[in-house]
Amino acid sequence: MDAMTGNELDCVLDGNAAAGLLQQIFVLEITAAQIECDACGFGGAVGSLPLYAAPMGAVLRCPHCEATLMRAIQTPRGRWLEMKGTRCLRF
Repeated sequence: MDAMTGNELDCVLDGNAAAGLLQQIFVLEITAAQIECDACGFGGAVGSLPLYAAPMGAVLRCPHCEATLMRAIQTPRGRWLEMKGTRCLRF
């Protein structure tokens, strides 16, 4: 990791400063968002992905290489979203 200069340190805030931007993103229609697979580079709409459903959540996979792109579950401790197989998500 590169060392930060004094000017860059002036711009470092905590995650609360991103609240407005993140709220705008997470209220959008997710099924229309374009997702890109980190494993093979496939790109397509979230709504077009194969869904492997379970009682407590969902697993969305890449239709090209079958890598897991997104997992969403609901537990008594909260809602969880994992996207480690996703290179990017564009709204």
